[in-house]
Amino acid sequence: MTPSSRNEADAKLLAEAIAALRELVSRASETNDRSFDDGHSVDEWKSDELRAAIARAEAVIEKAETAIAELSPR
Repeated sequence: MTPSSRNEADAKLLAEAIAALRELVSRASETNDRSFDDGHSVDEWKSDELRAAIARAEAVIEKAETAIAELSPR
């Protein structure tokens, strides 16, 4: 595999990973944690951990998109 074709394969894989991560972020952003207290009421909230995971994923997407732009032939 030539370096050029290797970079192209890497860029395609990275683009696929970004698309999957973007979908997960989109779905997670619409999700809340739930707690059934007494069987009748439901408490819903977005935990700090879930918010942090979404923020990390968004940061990774941004970094990956930058890397793809640098790998793409001009």
